[in-house]
Amino acid sequence: MSARSVELSVGGMTCASCSRRVEKSLEKIAGVRASVNYATGVAFADVDSEISNEQLIAAIQKTGYTASVSGKAVELYTVREFRIRLISAATLTIPLMTISMMPTIQFSYWQWVCAALASPVATWGAWPFHQAAFLNLRHRAVTMDSLVSLGVLVSYLWSMWAVLFTSAGDVGMTMNAEFFPTRNQLAHPGLYFEVTAGVTTLVLLGKYLEHRAREQSQKAIANLASLNPKFALVLKHGQQMNTAIEDVEVGDTIYVPAGSQIPVDAIVISGSGHVDNSLVTGESLPVAVNVGDDVIGATVLIDSALTIQAKAVGKDTVLSGISRLVHQAQTGKAEVTRLVDRVSEIFVPIVVLLALLTAMTWFSLTGDSGFAITTGIAVLVIACPCALGLATPTALLVGTGRGAQLGILIRGPHAIESCQKIDVIILDKTGTLTDGRMSVVEVFSEIEPDKLWQIVDALEASSTHPIATSLRTHARKFEFTTETASEVHTVGGSGVQGLVAGHDCALGSPKWLDIPVGDFAEATDRFQSRGDSVVVVNRDDQAVAVIALADALDPSAIQALAHLNQLKITPIVASGDNEVAVQKVSNQLSIAKYFANSSPAAKLELVTEIQNQGHFVAMIGDGINDAAALAKAHLSLAMGTGADVAASAADIVLLRSTMATAVDAIELSRATMRTIKVNLFWAFAYNVAAIPLAMLGLLGPVIAAAAMAFSSVFVVTNSLRLRSFKSISN
Repeated sequence: MSARSVELSVGGMTCASCSRRVEKSLEKIAGVRASVNYATGVAFADVDSEISNEQLIAAIQKTGYTASVSGKAVELYTVREFRIRLISAATLTIPLMTISMMPTIQFSYWQWVCAALASPVATWGAWPFHQAAFLNLRHRAVTMDSLVSLGVLVSYLWSMWAVLFTSAGDVGMTMNAEFFPTRNQLAHPGLYFEVTAGVTTLVLLGKYLEHRAREQSQKAIANLASLNPKFALVLKHGQQMNTAIEDVEVGDTIYVPAGSQIPVDAIVISGSGHVDNSLVTGESLPVAVNVGDDVIGATVLIDSALTIQAKAVGKDTVLSGISRLVHQAQTGKAEVTRLVDRVSEIFVPIVVLLALLTAMTWFSLTGDSGFAITTGIAVLVIACPCALGLATPTALLVGTGRGAQLGILIRGPHAIESCQKIDVIILDKTGTLTDGRMSVVEVFSEIEPDKLWQIVDALEASSTHPIATSLRTHARKFEFTTETASEVHTVGGSGVQGLVAGHDCALGSPKWLDIPVGDFAEATDRFQSRGDSVVVVNRDDQAVAVIALADALDPSAIQALAHLNQLKITPIVASGDNEVAVQKVSNQLSIAKYFANSSPAAKLELVTEIQNQGHFVAMIGDGINDAAALAKAHLSLAMGTGADVAASAADIVLLRSTMATAVDAIELSRATMRTIKVNLFWAFAYNVAAIPLAMLGLLGPVIAAAAMAFSSVFVVTNSLRLRSFKSISN
């Protein structure tokens, strides 16, 4: 039976308990496994193919929430609506609390004024909590909103009853509920309008700040999707047609003017230029592109103009793939999150029982109904598990968002948790510790540089071999008269020969071209002994130069390895290159353990062996040749270009193919996990400490509401600190 994945937008969730209920509702359908994230408002469901989207939406709607597959689900309340309610509630609450808590300014009928001020706050202002509580009650559930709604309604209705039907409403009465409640020995009940308004306003403040932080955290991903150009100049019948990006099809020929964005992922079929890929890969230097090279949609063509052929459009582009990966990472759940969900699910009913027991106990001990009600309300309000539900999702939101800005795609909470345990990291050499491109490192020559590089440039003019490309790139550093080689003949696996400026010239391997005993032979041996690739240049059957090329070290590798040592992570090199080349790089980076001539099977065996020794192993490779070892490792990081991102199966994808980015990924993951732990500690500590104090009557409802709001603000603010995470290369 085939399976598929469905992403649904869920609206109306107000706490972690809500997300848990949606999960359970979806998983009641046989063949569904769901993960729902309160912070993002998104549900991911793995479902059997015969289960329709309508069934999933219906299951969510039965729990009292909205859902959509094609767009964003309708939210009960937006950030703007919370702001309006907060401002209105605060405007009424400030004078209400001033009158209630300062007997010296109380006047005749002040109780009725307070009732008038409190009524809009308790009804319209607190309506989001009442509505959510009612919806949950219909489905036989209680959530954080149930606690707030119950606390507000009890204090409001009690106070209204006192004003209307007891002596508390008498003209000139100066009775008030104290800021820190004590046992009220008066014969009539007290007024708690300031509790009603204060709790509502403070919880609204917490909700507003929470929703605003969630909105800001999600904007980075939404902005990423909006970076695509809206139109493309499609060439049809010899004419340029300004076509909406949604109408561009794979295979279309597109003209890209200099200085404009490349509209879709494509291959260059005409022209050459330089492309700024920083949006996707984070690389600051422009990349040269020629015919046959791939280009990525939304990147910027700096100079010249290109004609390209579309390879991927819409959801299949690299940018869409990046957005999808980051979104999935933010929606996934770590094990610690699932624990919090289970705690939140049983926490709210327990708190309601504790509040009832507290109120009944104090009433039986003191006979003071006012004080009993107040302490019960304080327990309800102080225990709201907002901070508990936000502790993990907000940190994941900010951490993975910051990673995307640094060219690090963290695929989910599993990767973040795994980074905490790594003590061994296995590194591929080429493209990981080195930059993956050959470059000239030394030249031994008996002719002038301009003459030498004139020969090299002419013989390699039409070659696409990586060494030829590196030689031509190096040749551009010198001034010489460009010559066109004639009678060019390539000898497969050996080199190339031809006539250049009237001389019979050749360029190739030392095995192909005879090297006389002497200085040239010594230079060749010296270059080869240190693992360099060697090219010999002949002119008129005489050796005139020996050129050494090497895959240069990644400029960030030394600094990155130093950071790995600080993190107590042992690096091991496993490469398919020869012993000399691998030893050279390992020695340069002071890596004690290395393995050369490693086949994919040998790398897999190495990972397994180290794991069997009790180590937690990470593997960094290109994501293709090292696929088996990457799959076996506890944590896999793929060094890849942007074009490989969407199809990569690694836990972490590095758009910037440098060791510094790999270390950044590990350190950012550890920083995110530390933030989650700090958030959870304070959320749990807050409830453990505050609930007993409220039950003992030492915390009034207003103070409880302020503390509850502060705990949520603290969790969100602490998570937002991850936005300032710095790359080690900065």
